[in-house]
Amino acid sequence: MLSKVIAQANIDHAEKWFERADKIVIVTHVSPDGDAIGSSLGLWHFLESQEKTVNVIVPNAFPDFLRWMPGAKDIIRYDKYTEFANKLLNEADVICCLDFNALSRIDAMADAVAQSPARKMMIDHHLNPEAFCRIIISHPEISSTSELVFRLICRLGYFEDITKEGAECIYTGMMTVRFISLSANCFRKALIRMRFIVKFIIRILRDVYA
Repeated sequence: MLSKVIAQANIDHAEKWFERADKIVIVTHVSPDGDAIGSSLGLWHFLESQEKTVNVIVPNAFPDFLRWMPGAKDIIRYDKYTEFANKLLNEADVICCLDFNALSRIDAMADAVAQSPARKMMIDHHLNPEAFCRIIISHPEISSTSELVFRLICRLGYFEDITKEGAECIYTGMMTVRFISLSANCFRKALIRMRFIVKFIIRILRDVYA
């Protein structure tokens, strides 16, 4: 079993923030890839299971081959629905910043996130994170943000609450980092096939990584 890479202090703070929050917004970087969408939707499914009001906002469009993912149709594009997105960001209790380490990586959305009164939490695996969040879960030694989201959920004690849909999103995010060289069409077909065994695989991952 691997060590518990996320500091206990960050786990404790995240738990308190999630417990006290009613409205949570998840944001990720410009031109979102599989890890960005997978981690965001994986966390979205988990927080919805905790009866929170949760929205995922992305700066712009993401690839069509990721649109099969459960919850993808509910993602809000900032470049298309700016006024609505700004309202959600301003009213949020917590903003989770996933798969980016600097406000510049969310492009036109940066000012709205920075000016929001919400508490901000970073979950990311890139080097040199900027200090724009109060909770910084940053681990460049981990291959994907999706894995960090998975670790966080498990450390919070909610592995059994991970739904099949949430598991599909998390595992997709992990896979895209590992197999990014696959063609879009081939990758889409592979992911669709994987959906049917993902919950079993995620249970194995819990035993290995949590």
